[in-house]
Amino acid sequence: MMDIKNHYDVVIVGAGPAGAGAAKALTASGLETLMVEHDAMPRYKMCSGVLFPGSVKTVADDFGELPEEVFCRPREIKGNRAYLNEEAPCIEVSFSAFGDDESLPENGLNIKRAELDQWLCQRSDARIIDHCRFEGCEKDGDGYIIKLKHEGQELTVRSRYLVGADGTMSRVRKTAFPDFDEKIGLIPNYEEFYRGSIDLEPGWLYLFLDRKFTGFFATVFHKDDIIVVVTGVKHKEPVKEYFQAFKKHLEGKHGLRVDEQIDSHGIMLHDMSASKNYCLGKNNLLLVGEAGGFLRGGEGITSSLVSGRAAGRAILKSEESGRPAIDFFEELARPELDACEKVHAMLAAMAGFNVFMR
Repeated sequence: MMDIKNHYDVVIVGAGPAGAGAAKALTASGLETLMVEHDAMPRYKMCSGVLFPGSVKTVADDFGELPEEVFCRPREIKGNRAYLNEEAPCIEVSFSAFGDDESLPENGLNIKRAELDQWLCQRSDARIIDHCRFEGCEKDGDGYIIKLKHEGQELTVRSRYLVGADGTMSRVRKTAFPDFDEKIGLIPNYEEFYRGSIDLEPGWLYLFLDRKFTGFFATVFHKDDIIVVVTGVKHKEPVKEYFQAFKKHLEGKHGLRVDEQIDSHGIMLHDMSASKNYCLGKNNLLLVGEAGGFLRGGEGITSSLVSGRAAGRAILKSEESGRPAIDFFEELARPELDACEKVHAMLAAMAGFNVFMR
């Protein structure tokens, strides 16, 4: 078992972009930071793996130039192509439609999510421990006693600050706010990876909103020589039945031909951002990324990076002032919450309904 101290200034749970954003903001601050990840690194997370222009700029500004090993073909993604129903023509939406910041690049980037997350986390000076599960925590004065399980062994770590960056089904959120999840609408998603062909041009993120094959929106995108097909449904709907209906539609309408299925994954999304039902934390416990409800429509990497950075900066301000970090996080996170709500409003205007809550 790797050596883990019994005290850190900051513990971050989750080694995705949200955790990386917090850790990077704390780098060179003198605060000793531990990042724990339940899975083995690098670990896959179900995601389009598209860096939208906001993410591209945030990564460049905060982390530096991306290494070649994180990219997929085609390297650039131009925007979204959306089909509102089974017979509707394609609506083409460039990424520039989602913001008015002229400093942003025109196109997004196509990346490998596992490699990206590992690279982002390694750009900080946090101690990163994988195969390490957050089991719970309790308040200890101004800090926390945190229970972890690493390689089968139970550990206790004390920390002055705790950052929950552990995604949709956050265990940190559940521990700190045990009743909150009862108010969340869940959206199961399922994907399959194929080798084959399809009559959809690479370089775009395709969205399908017909209720016959999704309760949320379905997507198609390319990763090197792989075609990825995804759909999401309302909680307790049969996601694989909807998926088969979507696949049949792609075969009949868009020429999908599957030579080989090589993988499949599932994930849970939620409607926290769409319903403005955020959970930012309390005292010196902060929730970032999807754990806190940050999501720009279906795109979470930008929100994760920005909300993580806000949490790191809030901790630094807490150190300077002696006030709880949540006092600063609520203010620093407000621009990102506004951005989330703006994107949801734009999606609803385009589709004619809130795609997360229909």
